[in-house]
Amino acid sequence: MDNKKTITIIILGLVAMAGILLFLFLPSKSHLANIDFYVYDTNDNFHYEVNERLELLVNDTAAIKGKRLIWEMGNGDTLMRNTDVSYTYRKAGKYLITLKIDGKHSVNKYIKVISGLEHEAIDSIPRINGVSEGYQGEELVFSAEGYGMDTWLWEFGESGTVDAYEQQVVYSYDIPGEYTISLQTNTTKYPVKHRITILPRFEKAEELVTVDSLVLVQNDIKKHLQAIADAKVSQRSVYYEHTNYIRNKYFCIDADQVVVVINDEKYNDFNGYCQGLHFLESNRKKRVSIDDVKIDDLNCVKSIHVTQSYIEK
Repeated sequence: MDNKKTITIIILGLVAMAGILLFLFLPSKSHLANIDFYVYDTNDNFHYEVNERLELLVNDTAAIKGKRLIWEMGNGDTLMRNTDVSYTYRKAGKYLITLKIDGKHSVNKYIKVISGLEHEAIDSIPRINGVSEGYQGEELVFSAEGYGMDTWLWEFGESGTVDAYEQQVVYSYDIPGEYTISLQTNTTKYPVKHRITILPRFEKAEELVTVDSLVLVQNDIKKHLQAIADAKVSQRSVYYEHTNYIRNKYFCIDADQVVVVINDEKYNDFNGYCQGLHFLESNRKKRVSIDDVKIDDLNCVKSIHVTQSYIEK
């Protein structure tokens, strides 16, 4: 009987100890599950380049306080520091960066480091910004985006010849139908193409409906971008909720192919823009205000022009 009591006491003690350890461990693990990091390019051109100093920023500095952080850079190099983490890659390539916290939790992120020649090639590819649907007689605006261009030859598919020679042009179609817009520049060997559908002339009432719908969509996207900017860095569920909403409701192409133009001077893909808006801008002493949003196409958003500013918190 004494042996049975002893065994029972030992078992109860082990169970109690396991419960205490579980109680202590789970909050820590749950807390670490929200940890993420962002790789910031210091020259602010939205490319990770060879010989560029990259900064690695953790989204929640309070959660890593007092913990041991190890950064594995994907090329054999290792950094052991919590703050002021920066690194420079000497070779182009794709790297898996791994952040290890106290040896218990890890976060992975792939980045692509490009050479100066790749950077030049990427930025030299022109893009046509413009609607994919319009109306007979409507004045439609088209512009070319890209670096290194100094000549533009626009063919809108109606006249059979070159129609314009400027970076930004206005064109009006006389006949409804399907057209292919061609843009030839000094940086392209072959023309860049853009498809557009021209519908028959519409009445005033229909015009009002179209304009009102466009305004509603732009205001809706603006509202969700503001929510991303306002969310705390630890509120990852809020971040994903609003980015997924915009992506699923308005995009017809992959999010990393949707161009975001910030204040008419900075460019980024949608995913990169939202990450920076949430994980970087929300750490600042000033709050980001999304002042205005313009889209290129009501039915299939491929380009978003965002006007934003900073407001003191």
